[in-house]
Amino acid sequence: MAHRDMDVVMPWECRDVEDQAEAHFNAPLRSKNKALTDENARLKKLLRENGISWSPVSANYQKHHRPNGRRTRSSICSESHAYPYLPTEVLLRILKYSLTSNSPIIDPLSKLKPENLTAVERTRDNQIAIHFLATCKAMYEEGSRILWNQNSFVFTNPDAVRNFADLDFSYRKNVKHVNFRIIAQYFDDKRRKHKLDRSYHPSLKNDVTLRTIPRVNEHTYARAGFRCYTWGQVTDFLRALRAPYDPKHDKKLVRPRLFPNLESLRIDLVNFMDDFLPMPGSDLHDMASHELGCSLNELQVTGLPIDDAGSKATAELTGLLRDEGLFLAGLPSFVQLKNNLKALSGISSCARVVRAWKTLKPKKSEGDADDHDSDSDLDFDDHHHPREPIMPPAPRETGHPKSTPSRKDLTIWKRVPKTRDGDERQWTEFCRSSGYPMEDVEEYMSDDELGVCPCCGEPHPSLLELLEMEGDDDDEL
Repeated sequence: MAHRDMDVVMPWECRDVEDQAEAHFNAPLRSKNKALTDENARLKKLLRENGISWSPVSANYQKHHRPNGRRTRSSICSESHAYPYLPTEVLLRILKYSLTSNSPIIDPLSKLKPENLTAVERTRDNQIAIHFLATCKAMYEEGSRILWNQNSFVFTNPDAVRNFADLDFSYRKNVKHVNFRIIAQYFDDKRRKHKLDRSYHPSLKNDVTLRTIPRVNEHTYARAGFRCYTWGQVTDFLRALRAPYDPKHDKKLVRPRLFPNLESLRIDLVNFMDDFLPMPGSDLHDMASHELGCSLNELQVTGLPIDDAGSKATAELTGLLRDEGLFLAGLPSFVQLKNNLKALSGISSCARVVRAWKTLKPKKSEGDADDHDSDSDLDFDDHHHPREPIMPPAPRETGHPKSTPSRKDLTIWKRVPKTRDGDERQWTEFCRSSGYPMEDVEEYMSDDELGVCPCCGEPHPSLLELLEMEGDDDDEL
């Protein structure tokens, strides 16, 4: 736990009014209307310069103000050129190469904010040749399919996620993975500096001046002072994944979510400080564990605070995962400086399997079928809701190594990334009861405090206890 001075001002959680007003002003519909208005004005100017009327009002105006106005027409005829013919296969390869990016596309369909990008992302060239889509209708249809299906995307604000709803459902349904870059925002109506402790990441040698957005001190009863937009922003990102409104959708059927086939999600928390942020509210639990609960196979979160608020947020976010889903937690990927982000190095993430113990069932005889007062450690207490639906677990991964006979049905194999940001994976065996890798379980099973998890400090049923219980059941039979 980092040491902090007594005069450090702690923020309180809120949604900033100025940012909400700006988001409303830059809404896609308003932007489209402005673009159409500007285009309409340019076309009218061309017609006016050439003496062409587009309405009775303009015709009457030109008749009285420009009686000698003349209409011009270009006399240049386009000559036919013998362009080389390219087969369709070659055109598709060119199209795929032009519309596929090696790096993720940041905030598609939205305006980029320089403070949410790294120095490399701000200075690099165009990632794709988007103008290919304006060639013809066939290029547009095939190119749009390649653009939205063959690229990965990073979102830096909730509005960029909501703007994705403008895409047709045929494109959105094929998105399997997205990345949320959630940057903590701090606001203050007083001129003072706040520091990001160097314990935020091992590579930081000194404290970093926290980027704080100045606000005007309003003389109202509204809460003012130093405030932050952190856990509320996480909730807003998840809210953006809700089903967008479609007036043509059958009201008898459930509307599909923004990404109905989303399988994995990465959340990069930036400038989420330890022992500094307030506790997450109940709205995060409602979104992660209820509205979007049990919908992902894999969730990776970087930059979680190591404190009570971070522990609660971890518990809430794991509600997004299906049973036997893979949860990865790692060091922060970025730190926000004054005008941009700085990428931070990271080792492999800590992996854990969520709720894999649900498939562990105690062996009962026929006479004990009606006995509900069992004291077995395998009778795990679970949180149930009335009319709770039965959600399928994460799909089993095939091709993994075989477990030893003593571990049969007590472990589960998952392909885990070797590094935090790499794509290469390796097979890892997890204990179903605790959810942690077997290497870690065997290491702390030999410690003095048996059954106490070194990561969370809570006792879990150990693998040794499960093996002994199964052996006792076999002896009784």
